[in-house]
Amino acid sequence: MSPEPKRMNDLLADAKPTLLELPSESLERPRVSRERALQLTAALRQEFAPLVPLLAEELSPAKAKKRKADFDALEPRALVFYAADLAVEAPWTSTQKERRSALARKVREHDELLSSWAVPLFRKNDEASAVVADIQRGKGIRDDAEDTVRLVALFRKHWPAVKGQTPIKESYLDEAEAEATELLALIDVGETSAKGSPRDLRQRAYTHWLAAYLEVFHLGRYLQRHDAAAAERFPAVAAERGAAERGAAAPQAAPGPATPASPPAPAPQTAPASPASPATPASPATPAGDGDSDGAVPV
Repeated sequence: MSPEPKRMNDLLADAKPTLLELPSESLERPRVSRERALQLTAALRQEFAPLVPLLAEELSPAKAKKRKADFDALEPRALVFYAADLAVEAPWTSTQKERRSALARKVREHDELLSSWAVPLFRKNDEASAVVADIQRGKGIRDDAEDTVRLVALFRKHWPAVKGQTPIKESYLDEAEAEATELLALIDVGETSAKGSPRDLRQRAYTHWLAAYLEVFHLGRYLQRHDAAAAERFPAVAAERGAAERGAAAPQAAPGPATPASPPAPAPQTAPASPASPATPASPATPAGDGDSDGAVPV
């Protein structure tokens, strides 16, 4: 799906009165990027389209009509969210955009590295495992930054017990937190959440799209409830609880009673790695570090 600027902006203008009528207390904060929303929408529409004739068989006439309306609204609402998100960035300078792009990449790496160690490290700590599971549910630039801040706080809270169990150092936690905090500040720079502001309209557009998406998503899985592959064919907006984060740097064990193997210690290095490089391991077993760990051991 290639967004066409005029169509997107026209859809946003037409949708604005409806968006402003949404109750403020019902608004959802965007958890995925505008690009991801379009990808999810395209995938869901492709999977659900063959099921549209089944609506009349499975649902009452009134509900079938509503769900068909939700299906038809998916693409326009995704484009409205796309346009609203772009409008938020319109006042940004090229320097701000470049810095955000650089920070987004680095913070995503922080999120992936800390998550990949947190899963096995805290697997025997129910409270910490629940935090990690919750963190893994979201995707997107803001979510990466917020996840990184939460993961840093989790490591610091348990630092006396986890120190030396991974190659992660306090200096790395400081850097990850600083960059995630800077990214969050940059995302919100110059914005106001006043009703009708670009930021407010983005949140309203996302909420409007999400409402239709969830209706079609859940109905699709219901109509295909006897298909074992339905969970994969109908993509969730956020990673579902108990499932490893899709797209992470390496496979992660699902939190809970399972007992995944702890990552072995990385090979010793003759000199400490650069603080900017610990987020590029091939797997949780080999994150960059200064090599003095004797292996990741669960708390």
